[in-house]
Amino acid sequence: MIDPAHGGDDKGATLGAKLLEKDFTLALARELKKELQARGIPAHLLRDTDVSLSLERRAEITNETHAGLYVVLHAGAPGTGIRLYASALTPATASVGRFLPWESAQAASVERSRALLRSMAPALRKKGFSVAVLPSPLRPLNNVTGPAIAAEVATATGAQPLQHRAKLREALASAIAEGIAQARGQQGGRL
Repeated sequence: MIDPAHGGDDKGATLGAKLLEKDFTLALARELKKELQARGIPAHLLRDTDVSLSLERRAEITNETHAGLYVVLHAGAPGTGIRLYASALTPATASVGRFLPWESAQAASVERSRALLRSMAPALRKKGFSVAVLPSPLRPLNNVTGPAIAAEVATATGAQPLQHRAKLREALASAIAEGIAQARGQQGGRL
């Protein structure tokens, strides 16, 4: 499940004179979906139009569809490169039963989420991006029952404004898809 962050009334960051984060993440999500499908990996967009979805609803949709992986895309924080996030929760050590606590539903999958980031970071570096891998209490990561990660593109990633960087989106989508494909292979196709 690919989640282009923000949407509808939630515009996200302003990335340039005429580009909003919600529009950039949607374009990146569409490119990532295309890249994953070209690798034979089924992919769906959580939103394919400019609609508002609460963080709770994003997690609910992902969990209801039993997505093998949840990837939320962000853009706009100051700095350079790509920041990859997995939940900061402590991994679950025992099964908690059929019903999971909402705020820590990710605990059972957090190790698989972190393993995905370990596969994704080299793929991004190979494409020339600087990468930071960080834990985060970002919602809705903690509410997703399967592997869940966030990728955030910093606004100063390239010399040109992001709105002029179709090649940047293509390179990002390709590298993220490559990392997902590698992790999927290492985990026996469970993503």
